[in-house]
Amino acid sequence: MSARHGRWVRPFAVVALMAVVAVGCGSSKSSGGDAGGNTNATVQNLVRPASGAPQSGGKLTFGTESDSSGWNPTVDRWDASGTIIGVSVYDPLAAFDENYQIQPYLAQSFTPNDDFTVWTVKLRENIKFTNGSPLNAAAVKNEIDQFRAAPLTGAAAANIQSTEIVDNLTLTVTMKQPWAAWPNGLTGQGGVIPAPEQLASGKENSSRIPIGSGPFMYRSWDTGKFDAVKNPDYWREGLPYLDEVVFTTIPDSTVRTSALQTGDINATVTTRNDDIKKLTDLAEAGSIQIVSSKGETDENMVLINTEKPPMDDLRVRQAMAYAIDRKALEAVTQTDPSLEADGMFAKDSKWYAQTDYPNYDLDKAKQLVSEYVADKGPIKFELGATTDPIVITSAQLLQSQFKEAGMDVSVKNLDQTAYISNAVTGDYVAQMWRQFGAPDPDGDYLWFISDNAAPPLALNMARNKDPQLDAALNTQRASKDLATRQAAWKTVQERQTADLPYLWLSHQPWVLAADNSVRGIEGGTLPDGAAAAGMIGGVIKLTEFWFDK
Repeated sequence: MSARHGRWVRPFAVVALMAVVAVGCGSSKSSGGDAGGNTNATVQNLVRPASGAPQSGGKLTFGTESDSSGWNPTVDRWDASGTIIGVSVYDPLAAFDENYQIQPYLAQSFTPNDDFTVWTVKLRENIKFTNGSPLNAAAVKNEIDQFRAAPLTGAAAANIQSTEIVDNLTLTVTMKQPWAAWPNGLTGQGGVIPAPEQLASGKENSSRIPIGSGPFMYRSWDTGKFDAVKNPDYWREGLPYLDEVVFTTIPDSTVRTSALQTGDINATVTTRNDDIKKLTDLAEAGSIQIVSSKGETDENMVLINTEKPPMDDLRVRQAMAYAIDRKALEAVTQTDPSLEADGMFAKDSKWYAQTDYPNYDLDKAKQLVSEYVADKGPIKFELGATTDPIVITSAQLLQSQFKEAGMDVSVKNLDQTAYISNAVTGDYVAQMWRQFGAPDPDGDYLWFISDNAAPPLALNMARNKDPQLDAALNTQRASKDLATRQAAWKTVQERQTADLPYLWLSHQPWVLAADNSVRGIEGGTLPDGAAAAGMIGGVIKLTEFWFDK
């Protein structure tokens, strides 16, 4: 894992169960809101104006924080870095516009029936994969069917009952239950379309050699380095501008920051607080450019296994929540106080609802501990953390706060493979975590629904089962009405406060940094020319990046 300030871990994107994204803590300046009603950005965009129209040519080197297990979206694990590469060689069926509303991309349209149980997908004409085969309804059906059948990704598409080809460019997708927000899940790993020949080429080749219809095409992939070149037959006329993109893995955020300064890379992303501060200072001095993510963010938290003693007793979870002094934690991690979290949404999010989430109250924590000890004996457990020094420091501070309340807590450090595996298999009691940053909150449905709390691999890693929460999740999923969905998500937040499967700490934005020659970093356009959303959750499309020299 990359060494990054204040980092926790999480599965990223809707389906990347085993992917790890390191967490940092943002700080510095605030910026204006977006149409979604949520800035979640603590750094101003500081970019250079273009000298003229976009120019074609050049090789861009992008520093990523991790490598992927491969490029077959139905079997491989993509985190933010993997998704950046993935949406460079593949295009998704859908994308978000600048107002974070879903729009067709490879698709020409998405049309639901009245109750959102059947979606008709119409594809654009004359799009080909880089091997020359056509992007058609059969290719999309093939990807969706393999995606929902695969052990890794199947749970994300469990609500899909069947797919049926209508004509060469049209298919229908039938749901088991109404799913009004389904296209929102088609913007990344869940919606990119590989060529059928790739998916039929066997596990090793299908993962190693991607064949997409995206702006760039595979040239080579060695451990830590993915080289892609311009797709000369790209369906969006005049794009991409770059001739070549090299993605080089540099796990340590500080090293990536230095590499940007020395010119070894042209762009990178980070969530590490001290690097964000350094990059901000450099951008203010005119040395580089920075762009902050907006929209919904991930949340840093303590993830609780509600089935494991002593966490199966609500009083213990309540005592932990009351024992956490988030102000003290912010001082250790240098987290901007405006990012403090009391739920899965920031206060300026259109989805946020006020609940009675426990604030720091050591006396209440001690009282709850005393009640539990009188009934069941001492509270003793391990708090999981990664091997990153800052994560260890953060976990040790929480350990001391829990001990002050009367709990016997030790900190257990694990490498990322064991750490994530323990979460999905339930072999943990409590551990540092980050998750739940889907642009539309329906993308987090699968992490909360009770059906996904069952072994052996539980996507509901907290194992929290709450019928009221389940009903609210299904209500929001079946509706396009904003007020109905907001009311449902209010219930979800209230039930999470009542159940406390997650002890909220802070919200987590991302920052993109680039040298002064790069343009297009604030976001490109959609196929119809409308403005696209830009960076979401550390993922940015490079289709319209260019060099202004």
